[in-house]
Amino acid sequence: MRRKVFIAAALILVIVLAALPGCGSKTASSSDTSGKPEAVTGFEAMQYTKPVASKWQSDNWVIMMRSGDSEGMTREGKAKIWEVYYFSPTPEEDSQEMIIYNRGNIWPMAPGVAKGSDTGQAAYKKDKPPDLRVDSGEAYAVAQRNGGGDFVDQHADAKVEAVLRCKADYTAVNEDMPGPKYEWIWAINYRTPTLQGPMLSVDVDGMNGDFITKTTGQNQ
Repeated sequence: MRRKVFIAAALILVIVLAALPGCGSKTASSSDTSGKPEAVTGFEAMQYTKPVASKWQSDNWVIMMRSGDSEGMTREGKAKIWEVYYFSPTPEEDSQEMIIYNRGNIWPMAPGVAKGSDTGQAAYKKDKPPDLRVDSGEAYAVAQRNGGGDFVDQHADAKVEAVLRCKADYTAVNEDMPGPKYEWIWAINYRTPTLQGPMLSVDVDGMNGDFITKTTGQNQ
């Protein structure tokens, strides 16, 4: 009888431990920050996620990236969360993988179909982008000088986010870039927290840091 009670208690303990944070189905790659900083620039997020992408497919390159921090980016162009999208021409299916940098954690998502399906896959293969030269911090500074600073002065509650896209990513979804000469474009977006509130988007050349254009609109 005592043996049965002991076994039952042990089983309950195992179940409780499995339910605790950090136990169960979490992998080492998603729970071990390994000393990585909480907030990073876009380029740093690429460097930290690249080894995981290479484990997925050794032949890969970044096609898009976006900040996902609800607090917005810092004045240094850093964010606690980045979504980094990788493409690989090797697999016939599931040629795209998104890897998340979250406060030092690296979370690879399940591979999926590239944007635009077959059209997008062909575009990514044809127009492999060159190495990025302008980090999010520099792009943020350019945006501040070209309308962003004034927007924040007028809207103190505005949050800043960043989206980086390569030329092929625009082609994949049949969307025109501001100009055919660009290889990478940073969109630095200033958003107010209310629905239909004002927003500002400033485009910056990801290869040399030049200001491209700015547009205003409303939050959707």
